[in-house]
Amino acid sequence: MAATGIQVIHRAFAVLDVLADRPGEDVALGDIAAATALPKSTTSRILGTLHDVDMVARGTTDGTWTLSVGARRLGGPDPFEQSLIATARPLLRTLADDLDEDVGLAVPDGDHVRYVDQIRCLHPVQIRDYVGDLADATRTAGGQALLAAAGGATQAVAWTDGDWAEGISGAGVAVTPADGRPVAAINVFGPSYRFPGTRRRDEIDERLLAVAGEIADRLSPA
Repeated sequence: MAATGIQVIHRAFAVLDVLADRPGEDVALGDIAAATALPKSTTSRILGTLHDVDMVARGTTDGTWTLSVGARRLGGPDPFEQSLIATARPLLRTLADDLDEDVGLAVPDGDHVRYVDQIRCLHPVQIRDYVGDLADATRTAGGQALLAAAGGATQAVAWTDGDWAEGISGAGVAVTPADGRPVAAINVFGPSYRFPGTRRRDEIDERLLAVAGEIADRLSPA
């Protein structure tokens, strides 16, 4: 019995190692099984158990998997996320001041987005600190923008009104460096009664696209 238990642990870590070698990617079940030399049925059961304890997350397409935020936290701060936050924060600070609404920075996490930074505006209303939270990618403006960009759509600003939380409106855009792979999203959000308010949406769109483009340029290799 003890040997069986140890074997299960070894197999679970083998699965995690495959996903850890491909950070931020959605890895197909068959690829994981092949890399670990395990039957697909066994690999599927291990992934199900790891999902139950928040070590893996389902990918954006059926049958794919990625490391969860819980697993990544075990390895300490993510170097890319640290670089992303440091690069984006000054630009997001200016954007939050200009719009007087909170601005969030999110990264893809399976079929969710995870907020890694948030700039508070001078007059926050109805908005709390979402850093560390996971949100369904289909319900947030930033998540919708990431999904569209990942699907090859032309970069555009997505808008939501009450999709994420009642009374909250948002606008989001993907950050896509030179390699064409979206790595993050900017999400501006505020109470629906004042955002966008009297501001023209096309002007907000232009501002968000400009900031996302600047962040992408700074992240792209010279």
